[in-house]
Amino acid sequence: MSCKRSRLLALFLTASIMVFQLFVFDVPAMAADLDLIITGSGIYEDVRISPTDWEKYSLVEKIYSTNNSLGFHKIVKAKGYDFFEIIGENNLKADSDYEVKFTCSDGFEFTKTISELKNAYSYDEFTENTKSKISPMIARYTTVLADFPKDNFVPPVTWIDKAISEVNLDKDFPKLVFGQTSIDDMNMSKWGKDIVRITVGDERQVAASSPYRHIDQDGEPYNVDAITGATFTIEGPGVEGYRAISLRQIEEDAAGQSTGAYYEKMSGKVVENSYEGINVKYLIDNYVKARTNAGNITFKDKSRKKILTVPISEAANYTVAYGINQVPLVYLDTEEGYIKEKNNDNGCFKLVYKQGKITAEEFSNVAYIYVEEKDAKNIFEHSYAPYSESKFTDYELIIHGDGLGKEEKFTVADLESMKDLQFTGEYSLSNSEYFWYYNTYKGVPLWDLLLKAGMDPHIDENTSVRFIAADNYNFAPMTIKDIKDNSRYGYYEKSALDNGDGTFPGEYVNPIYTGMPVLAAYGFNGYPYVTRPSDQGYNSGLGNDGGPVRIIFGKTNYNDTNGSNQVQFAKEIIIGEGTSLLGTSLNTGDGQSTGLKVTEGAWNHKREIYDQYLDTPVLRVTGSQVKEPVTFTLRQIEEMEAVRDTYTGDGVHDFEGVSLWHIISEAVGLKEGVDVPSIRVFSGQNYNQILRSTEQVQKGVLNSQGMVKDIILAYAVDGYPLVPNEGDSGYANNNAYGPLRLIIEESKSMWVKWADCIVVGTGDYEAPEMKDVKSDAAFEDVENHWAKYEIMKMESMGYVKGSGGLFRPDDTITRAEFASMVSRVKGIDNKEYLLSSFGDIKSGDWFFNDVEALSSMGLIKGYQDGNFRPYSPITRQEISFIIGSMLGEDMTDEEADSILSSYNDRVSDWARIKVALAVKANIIKGLPGGLFGGSQNATRAQAASMLLRYLEK
Repeated sequence: MSCKRSRLLALFLTASIMVFQLFVFDVPAMAADLDLIITGSGIYEDVRISPTDWEKYSLVEKIYSTNNSLGFHKIVKAKGYDFFEIIGENNLKADSDYEVKFTCSDGFEFTKTISELKNAYSYDEFTENTKSKISPMIARYTTVLADFPKDNFVPPVTWIDKAISEVNLDKDFPKLVFGQTSIDDMNMSKWGKDIVRITVGDERQVAASSPYRHIDQDGEPYNVDAITGATFTIEGPGVEGYRAISLRQIEEDAAGQSTGAYYEKMSGKVVENSYEGINVKYLIDNYVKARTNAGNITFKDKSRKKILTVPISEAANYTVAYGINQVPLVYLDTEEGYIKEKNNDNGCFKLVYKQGKITAEEFSNVAYIYVEEKDAKNIFEHSYAPYSESKFTDYELIIHGDGLGKEEKFTVADLESMKDLQFTGEYSLSNSEYFWYYNTYKGVPLWDLLLKAGMDPHIDENTSVRFIAADNYNFAPMTIKDIKDNSRYGYYEKSALDNGDGTFPGEYVNPIYTGMPVLAAYGFNGYPYVTRPSDQGYNSGLGNDGGPVRIIFGKTNYNDTNGSNQVQFAKEIIIGEGTSLLGTSLNTGDGQSTGLKVTEGAWNHKREIYDQYLDTPVLRVTGSQVKEPVTFTLRQIEEMEAVRDTYTGDGVHDFEGVSLWHIISEAVGLKEGVDVPSIRVFSGQNYNQILRSTEQVQKGVLNSQGMVKDIILAYAVDGYPLVPNEGDSGYANNNAYGPLRLIIEESKSMWVKWADCIVVGTGDYEAPEMKDVKSDAAFEDVENHWAKYEIMKMESMGYVKGSGGLFRPDDTITRAEFASMVSRVKGIDNKEYLLSSFGDIKSGDWFFNDVEALSSMGLIKGYQDGNFRPYSPITRQEISFIIGSMLGEDMTDEEADSILSSYNDRVSDWARIKVALAVKANIIKGLPGGLFGGSQNATRAQAASMLLRYLEK
């Protein structure tokens, strides 16, 4: 590049950055270790609080009455900082009752208005006459003064005050606490833990659009779900929990974005590219909660291979870019959207940072940040607190079966003392969702352990080997040869051409090396395993539960989903024939039931964005032991009695859903005489989980804390309805893998994502299909009709109606009936109209408001005589005109003539454009003989079918 061109480019980039900065207001300086940011259009100046800034504010004490979602009533004393004092007396704008959004470190968000926060109360004795106004606070300390379970609560209550001390330091600080709006308000369930951001009003204004951002493009090839749904993950022991953030979320968060010029080497030559992206420190500060002992951060590419490691104090020097040279990034140089001159491949995220022109290297794609602990011991063994507890060190792995001829037990301490047998190595793994990861495990090779147990080394290699997990998870049996032959298992690297959708031809990829032993592992990535997320020593950013012993496998081939086949909670290994010593009664018995019954779940999909999933078939229940197979829509599932409870497994989360036993025994029904059903829960045809304990299904799982939790099909987590994938509408906070998930307490390995079929007894997987959905108002006369599917789906969505159990599919539909149907489809508000636009309808007619609403929108017209003729049959041409108008598009006369030329009859001039639009959209189809049949009267079935095609367009 010439000096002149370099200067021009530099001037251009400088000007671009200046223009960008004119449109981005309030891009914060990256202050070190911010605890809390308060921003938004409802305050004059942002408030940024670091750990040392809290000293500026006065500590106050308040006593709050609370109810939680499990029905417990508590009196809580809190000590902290008055919420409105932190904002500032004159900093809060008074021109509106602003909505305040609270964002927690785990991504959970909730809103309250200023008036709701100010007009809250505490009921000292849970009676109206002890009501007093109380303001919200950011609590540093909390203690429970009184706790009344729902079955032992008789107001007025009494309690004794006590002083707050350092032992009451709240681990969830900064924690928002506030009063009740009424005596029954479940305010405690909405208290915000680890608040990292408070937005008063709207977000600060940012540039209207950017050429770098995918979401600002018009559809393909950049603004597509395959790219905007891609996720960037922050994880590791140095953060609390993990966070998968979609590209769309990152590009919508303009506060942390910037544009800059960077040197890098491409094709052997150093070039200067402009990148736009989001600052890494901003990501960590705003999307996760870094621990106080957070140390180095390691960037990893989309295959989880290490890029580089830097101290967390240098995070502000790095940017996760989503666009380059004023175009969005794409994955490969073979994709539509790749522009050679722009160098916009190797995305859709790239790690960029300042480099010298002489020493510059090529930037890598990036998908993960792994945050370490700076004081980590890097010890895999259970040799230090809290891992040295006896429940871990004395945990036994039992080996037995007729292939061994005896019962041999090894404790975790035994395994960790076998220095001459131990193996440490990095394994490549992928799971059933095609996510790849690389972990370093330490343990004892299983073949060596079996020999130490006394197994004959010359045993028949076809002898079966079965693994029994403490949570009753079902594993496919292996053979001695599978265990003995390490050459079967290799280490693979994910191909750059693998898009992670399961279509990559991995059979042509060879391993980097083989010889990975099947391993009885007791630790990974420098940490010992624990059993449950509730155990001391569990690290939510690491995920070191599922132990204290796991069985780990290398990959038998590139596509082997070995990550999904780990034996978590390994308890027994049966060589040859033999019966499990555990039985099926594990984790059953009496305990405290903690589930809250919800008549209609407040977390369901009946809200904007999520309601698109309501009327889709999501669950098929079939098999030889049910009365008859039944298929449910999500709406039907969510209309059943719901359960909300806290479950441990994949961390600790609140789930809402329907009891699996209720669905099987009540909603579907078992055949007479079936007391102990055989149950398999499927996720598509190729995966199923066997539920071996009928007692657990019927009565719930008794967890390690003595609490009983129902096995549920969940449709929501932590207040967010479940969506299918991270790239789908409504994905916000790790709420993917729905709309239904099987959740079993303390048994993560038995959870089933995308649960869509339950087989009770014998039988095979059956996909849920709309044609099998039975509506509560099923029509007797559509069972064998060609439009049964369309009619039933429209009825399930509430768009068509019948009477007397009949739909009358082949009857003609009147103009008034169709207007009413369209009004329901369009979701038109039930506005009251006073005057009629037509001479033959009046305000008392049942269809009056529907007709007037559609007329005002220009969707329907009357006749030249001023009448509407509501009781006349509507013709195919008239329906086509209305639907074509609803499409909101236009076309030329020439294009309309071309589309309609395939018909042998003529469409009226007044309707030609709209009819052609409906035909082009494949909503209206022709009749036999090459006819459009515009003058023919439409039937009720045809009308329902056309409107469904419009909805599904």
